[in-house]
Amino acid sequence: MYDVVIVGAGTSGAYTAYRLAKAGLKTAIIEMKPREKIGEKVCGDAIGEHYFETLEIDPPKLGVDAEGIFEGVKVYSPSKKYFLTVRGKGYALNRKNFGQRLLKMALDSGAELYDKHTVVAPLIKENAVKGVKARELGKGVREFNAKVVIDASGSGAVVRTKLPREWWVSYKVPKEDIVMAYREIVEVTENPDEKYAIIYLDTELAPGGYWWWFPKSPNIANIGIGVQIKPGNPNPRIQYEKRIRPIIGKRYVKTLHAGGGLVPTRRMIPCMVWNGFIAIGDAACTANPIHGGGIGSSLLSGLAAIQTILEATEKGDYSIRGLWKHHHRYIEFYGAKQASLDVLRYLLQKFSNDDLEYVFEKSIISGDELYDMGTYGRLTSKVVSRARVALKLLSRPSMLKMLKDTKDLMDEAKELYRKYPENPDDYPAWREREKELYKRVRERFL
Repeated sequence: MYDVVIVGAGTSGAYTAYRLAKAGLKTAIIEMKPREKIGEKVCGDAIGEHYFETLEIDPPKLGVDAEGIFEGVKVYSPSKKYFLTVRGKGYALNRKNFGQRLLKMALDSGAELYDKHTVVAPLIKENAVKGVKARELGKGVREFNAKVVIDASGSGAVVRTKLPREWWVSYKVPKEDIVMAYREIVEVTENPDEKYAIIYLDTELAPGGYWWWFPKSPNIANIGIGVQIKPGNPNPRIQYEKRIRPIIGKRYVKTLHAGGGLVPTRRMIPCMVWNGFIAIGDAACTANPIHGGGIGSSLLSGLAAIQTILEATEKGDYSIRGLWKHHHRYIEFYGAKQASLDVLRYLLQKFSNDDLEYVFEKSIISGDELYDMGTYGRLTSKVVSRARVALKLLSRPSMLKMLKDTKDLMDEAKELYRKYPENPDDYPAWREREKELYKRVRERFL
């Protein structure tokens, strides 16, 4: 019997295992990859420096688990004539080495790794998760019993999606809330900017998403594209080959690695816990709804789970009531902002290239205000006032009304999540209010 079984040895799973094992809990990690491949994942490989103080771990080191340091992000308009600079130090990770560091920390603290194991089913008894069944590669199925199971398996949510449909936590994520991504690690003769990660907004090239160029070193870049899953939208790999590779042009030397994946880009799932169960990371939809970055927020969801499980252990209560505070902790760390930014996502997916170009050209938002929006999940009155002047002059009242409605709905969403129910008894009523709010959001922008 384990205190905790964690399914998935990605960043959130390995970090959570490290902290729980270090605290003295008997912890197992179940991972389908072989140990030497843990840490390998297709993503943007970027994380802000500010996360590490909260997480209480050392930041990445250049030449070890970081390949570059950003001074910030530049966001370009569709024409590339205009851009906003958002300042803030971040790291271009060596994704595998970073994952291997977290794994080593977990194992050194006493966590047990079962690599090459695929979870086939949760163990359920008396309305609670009691463990999982997993099959080792080339061998049979065995059971892992635990007081708490953590699903850190990524967007596939291999435990959560196998739970009974009537359980709140088994929420099915709509396809339109998921982005298909494709990226390549490319050797180039030079990067367009070595100090800044670059995001290009273009609703025709990357509908419902964007494409990026993140420098990892003077001659290596992570270049990719994310496209919203929606009927009629293009395949991101085809878009990359047809539209982005020609932009790289003569700077291209060779492709070092290529791959794709799915990223839930939305607010957190409405309920993240059940009796004996917590979902974290992409299994709980913790990626940023606007830029899709998910490493930092997944680690914060792990920290929320750590604090919750340690408290539950002290009380000996692993029921849904005993784990319920996980919601409040994660909402405080990131979830309230995430709910607000999910409203902004709908606005951006509504905008055309002409709309985006106009916002950049007329300086309706500044880099500092974009930083404020991303950090705190708020659209300031100053932005709306500036837009009111610019848009009235050019008779664009519909865009002005959309911006004003966006601000109001973002504020409402953040406040709703800050008032997340104190106990499961009040969840059904809160969930109805949450559904009604985002129904209004969809009706306003779709």
